[in-house]
Amino acid sequence: MNWNFIFREGFKGLGRNLTMTIALVITTALSLALVGTGALISKATAETKDLYLDRVEVMVELDEDISANDKDCSSDACKQVRDTLQADSEVEQVTFRSREQSYQRFVELFQDSEPELVRETAPDALPAALHVRLKDPTNTAPLDKVRDMPQVAVITDQADTVRSAAGTLNTFRNAAFAVAAAQALAAVFLIANMVQLAAYNRREQIGIMRMVGASRWFTQAPFVLEAVLSVLIGAVLATVGVWAGKQFVVDPMLGDLYSSQLIARVPDSAVWTVMPLVGLVAMVLGGIAAQVALRSYVRK
Repeated sequence: MNWNFIFREGFKGLGRNLTMTIALVITTALSLALVGTGALISKATAETKDLYLDRVEVMVELDEDISANDKDCSSDACKQVRDTLQADSEVEQVTFRSREQSYQRFVELFQDSEPELVRETAPDALPAALHVRLKDPTNTAPLDKVRDMPQVAVITDQADTVRSAAGTLNTFRNAAFAVAAAQALAAVFLIANMVQLAAYNRREQIGIMRMVGASRWFTQAPFVLEAVLSVLIGAVLATVGVWAGKQFVVDPMLGDLYSSQLIARVPDSAVWTVMPLVGLVAMVLGGIAAQVALRSYVRK
């Protein structure tokens, strides 16, 4: 097997169809960059969700009678709710906040970011509440025991907000994958056109090689290698592009959110793990697409 011939012809082929090669490289790079971005968004979404679920609470708001008259959950109505929750093995902690404490906490959280909202909120606007930390935030069964008690006004599960935010990130991920799929389809057609055009331009050479006993695989190999090399170049560009975008655009833009632990940081190592795998799969698929496209041009 003359491997030197195969590699020499494969590299030469990139130059023979230079404009088509450039188009394929750019299309492949964009497609793989979008696939990699979608995978990294998925990772960021999962880690951010875990980050929030570790600290979310369920707020059991109590009625006006308890809010106005009970300062330390000493009334029978308040103790009934608190004791029922504390008796459940799936509840990690129950903390009571009076109306005054709830308002103070509200001011602490929003006096800098929403000063106008703080000014417009009266001290008696917030109810007394039991703040419940569950061992498993996705298991809300303990709340069903108190949900229908008359002294319970509203139950607010912060995990619902986390799931909603995760759903929004998943939408961006799905959009990236959808565009990547369209780009990948375009890349497949470009591969097919490139190898078919190359095979047509060199049909006499292929015919002579077949006449002297060259195998079908040997005559196809340079064209398949040409497609794989084009995809490889696109994969390298996509990897560098995704890393640069994360390093110089995304990370600086989200730096404050990272430091406040509002969004989980995806490490650079994730890029160097995900993108080579995506590129490897693309090279295999590119080689298969090239071989399928050649079947009508390189016959036995």
